[in-house]
Amino acid sequence: MSKKNSQLFKIILTAMLIALNVVMERFMSFNVWNQSIGFSFITIAFAAVFLGIPYALAVGAFGDIIGALLFPFGTYFIGFTITNVLAAFITAIFIYKKASILNITLSVIINKITTTLCLNSLWITLLYRDNIDAFPAVFLTRVPQAVIMAIVEILIVSILFTEKSKIRTSLNSVISKFF
Repeated sequence: MSKKNSQLFKIILTAMLIALNVVMERFMSFNVWNQSIGFSFITIAFAAVFLGIPYALAVGAFGDIIGALLFPFGTYFIGFTITNVLAAFITAIFIYKKASILNITLSVIINKITTTLCLNSLWITLLYRDNIDAFPAVFLTRVPQAVIMAIVEILIVSILFTEKSKIRTSLNSVISKFF
Protein backbone atom coordinates (compact mmCIF):
# COMPACT_ATOMS: atom_id res chain seq x y z
CA MET A 1 0.00 0.00 0.00
CA SER A 2 1.30 3.43 -0.86
CA LYS A 3 2.13 6.02 1.76
CA LYS A 4 -0.71 8.20 0.43
CA ASN A 5 -3.26 5.40 0.87
CA SER A 6 -1.87 4.61 4.32
CA GLN A 7 -2.35 8.24 5.36
CA LEU A 8 -5.89 8.22 3.93
CA PHE A 9 -6.67 5.08 5.95
CA LYS A 10 -5.40 6.74 9.14
CA ILE A 11 -7.62 9.78 8.50
CA ILE A 12 -10.68 7.58 7.83
CA LEU A 13 -10.00 5.49 10.94
CA THR A 14 -9.59 8.68 12.99
CA ALA A 15 -12.92 10.00 11.70
CA MET A 16 -14.58 6.73 12.67
CA LEU A 17 -13.02 6.91 16.13
CA ILE A 18 -14.25 10.51 16.53
CA ALA A 19 -17.79 9.41 15.63
CA LEU A 20 -17.55 6.47 18.04
CA ASN A 21 -16.19 8.81 20.73
CA VAL A 22 -19.23 11.08 20.32
CA VAL A 23 -21.63 8.13 20.56
CA MET A 24 -19.87 6.64 23.59
CA GLU A 25 -19.61 9.98 25.42
CA ARG A 26 -23.04 11.38 24.62
CA PHE A 27 -25.25 8.28 24.51
CA MET A 28 -23.45 5.53 26.41
CA SER A 29 -22.36 7.36 29.54
CA PHE A 30 -23.93 8.43 32.79
CA ASN A 31 -23.63 12.12 33.60
CA VAL A 32 -24.82 14.27 36.47
CA TRP A 33 -23.64 17.80 37.11
CA ASN A 34 -20.22 16.89 38.53
CA GLN A 35 -19.88 13.18 37.78
CA SER A 36 -19.38 11.27 34.53
CA ILE A 37 -19.05 7.56 33.98
CA GLY A 38 -18.41 6.47 30.41
CA PHE A 39 -16.20 4.55 28.04
CA SER A 40 -15.10 7.09 25.45
CA PHE A 41 -11.54 6.67 26.78
CA ILE A 42 -11.39 3.46 24.70
CA THR A 43 -11.49 5.43 21.45
CA ILE A 44 -8.62 7.66 22.56
CA ALA A 45 -6.58 4.66 23.72
CA PHE A 46 -7.22 2.93 20.39
CA ALA A 47 -6.03 5.99 18.47
CA ALA A 48 -3.01 6.32 20.76
CA VAL A 49 -1.95 2.69 20.38
CA PHE A 50 -2.54 2.18 16.67
CA LEU A 51 -2.24 5.65 15.12
CA GLY A 52 -0.09 7.84 17.36
CA ILE A 53 -0.18 11.09 19.28
CA PRO A 54 -1.65 13.50 16.68
CA TYR A 55 -4.53 11.14 15.94
CA ALA A 56 -5.31 10.59 19.62
CA LEU A 57 -5.34 14.38 20.07
CA ALA A 58 -7.76 14.70 17.15
CA VAL A 59 -10.09 12.09 18.61
CA GLY A 60 -10.04 13.84 22.00
CA ALA A 61 -10.54 17.34 20.61
CA PHE A 62 -13.00 16.76 17.80
CA GLY A 63 -14.93 14.13 19.74
CA ASP A 64 -15.56 16.67 22.48
CA ILE A 65 -16.31 19.61 20.18
CA ILE A 66 -18.65 17.72 17.85
CA GLY A 67 -20.38 16.00 20.75
CA ALA A 68 -20.86 19.27 22.62
CA LEU A 69 -22.20 21.08 19.57
CA LEU A 70 -24.53 18.33 18.32
CA PHE A 71 -25.61 16.77 21.61
CA PRO A 72 -24.93 19.28 24.41
CA PHE A 73 -25.16 18.49 28.12
CA GLY A 74 -25.15 22.23 28.77
CA THR A 75 -23.34 25.27 27.48
CA TYR A 76 -20.19 24.55 25.49
CA PHE A 77 -17.09 25.35 27.53
CA ILE A 78 -13.63 25.18 25.95
CA GLY A 79 -12.07 24.09 29.26
CA PHE A 80 -13.53 20.60 28.86
CA THR A 81 -12.09 20.38 25.34
CA ILE A 82 -8.67 21.38 26.69
CA THR A 83 -9.04 18.68 29.32
CA ASN A 84 -9.90 16.07 26.67
CA VAL A 85 -6.90 17.04 24.55
CA LEU A 86 -4.58 16.90 27.57
CA ALA A 87 -5.99 13.50 28.56
CA ALA A 88 -5.45 12.22 25.01
CA PHE A 89 -1.91 13.59 25.03
CA ILE A 90 -1.05 11.93 28.35
CA THR A 91 -2.55 8.64 27.19
CA ALA A 92 -0.70 8.71 23.88
CA ILE A 93 2.65 9.70 25.41
CA PHE A 94 2.50 6.70 27.72
CA ILE A 95 1.01 3.97 25.51
CA TYR A 96 1.96 4.69 21.89
CA LYS A 97 4.38 1.90 20.90
CA LYS A 98 4.72 0.83 24.56
CA ALA A 99 1.35 -0.22 25.99
CA SER A 100 2.55 -2.15 29.01
CA ILE A 101 0.43 -2.53 32.12
CA LEU A 102 2.78 -0.15 33.94
CA ASN A 103 2.47 2.55 31.26
CA ILE A 104 -1.30 2.14 31.08
CA THR A 105 -1.55 2.41 34.87
CA LEU A 106 0.67 5.50 34.97
CA SER A 107 -1.28 7.20 32.18
CA VAL A 108 -4.61 6.54 33.87
CA ILE A 109 -3.43 7.70 37.31
CA ILE A 110 -1.83 10.87 35.93
CA ASN A 111 -4.95 11.55 33.85
CA LYS A 112 -7.31 11.06 36.76
CA ILE A 113 -5.34 13.39 39.01
CA THR A 114 -4.60 16.14 36.49
CA THR A 115 -7.64 16.10 34.22
CA THR A 116 -10.55 14.48 36.05
CA LEU A 117 -9.87 15.71 39.56
CA CYS A 118 -7.98 18.98 39.11
CA LEU A 119 -8.97 20.52 35.77
CA ASN A 120 -12.55 19.27 35.47
CA SER A 121 -13.24 20.10 39.11
CA LEU A 122 -11.95 23.61 38.45
CA TRP A 123 -14.13 23.98 35.33
CA ILE A 124 -17.20 22.72 37.19
CA THR A 125 -16.49 25.10 40.06
CA LEU A 126 -16.11 28.06 37.71
CA LEU A 127 -19.20 27.17 35.68
CA TYR A 128 -21.69 26.16 38.34
CA ARG A 129 -20.54 27.41 41.73
CA ASP A 130 -19.48 30.96 40.89
CA ASN A 131 -17.06 30.81 43.82
CA ILE A 132 -13.57 29.34 43.68
CA ASP A 133 -13.83 28.53 47.39
CA ALA A 134 -16.16 25.66 46.39
CA PHE A 135 -13.30 23.90 44.57
CA PRO A 136 -12.28 21.63 47.51
CA ALA A 137 -15.86 20.41 47.93
CA VAL A 138 -16.28 19.73 44.20
CA PHE A 139 -12.88 18.02 44.10
CA LEU A 140 -13.70 15.74 47.05
CA THR A 141 -17.09 14.70 45.66
CA ARG A 142 -15.33 13.59 42.46
CA VAL A 143 -12.69 11.39 44.15
CA PRO A 144 -14.80 8.18 44.45
CA GLN A 145 -15.83 8.35 40.78
CA ALA A 146 -12.21 8.98 39.73
CA VAL A 147 -10.95 5.99 41.73
CA ILE A 148 -13.63 3.65 40.36
CA MET A 149 -13.11 4.81 36.78
CA ALA A 150 -9.32 4.55 37.14
CA ILE A 151 -9.65 0.87 38.03
CA VAL A 152 -12.12 0.29 35.17
CA GLU A 153 -9.91 2.11 32.65
CA ILE A 154 -6.75 0.27 33.69
CA LEU A 155 -8.52 -3.08 33.36
CA ILE A 156 -10.22 -2.38 30.02
CA VAL A 157 -7.24 -0.70 28.33
CA SER A 158 -4.92 -3.46 29.60
CA ILE A 159 -7.22 -6.20 28.29
CA LEU A 160 -7.60 -4.50 24.92
CA PHE A 161 -4.24 -2.94 24.18
CA THR A 162 -1.25 -4.38 26.05
CA GLU A 163 1.43 -5.75 23.77
CA LYS A 164 0.56 -9.35 24.66
CA SER A 165 -3.21 -8.92 24.37
CA LYS A 166 -4.88 -11.34 21.94
CA ILE A 167 -7.39 -8.62 21.09
CA ARG A 168 -4.59 -6.23 20.15
CA THR A 169 -2.92 -8.93 18.08
CA SER A 170 -6.16 -9.50 16.16
CA LEU A 171 -6.69 -5.77 15.64
CA ASN A 172 -3.06 -5.38 14.56
CA SER A 173 -3.44 -8.02 11.88
CA VAL A 174 -6.52 -6.29 10.46
CA ILE A 175 -5.06 -2.77 10.65
CA SER A 176 -1.65 -3.80 9.26
CA LYS A 177 -3.34 -4.67 5.97
CA PHE A 178 -4.07 -0.98 5.49
CA PHE A 179 -0.68 0.50 6.52
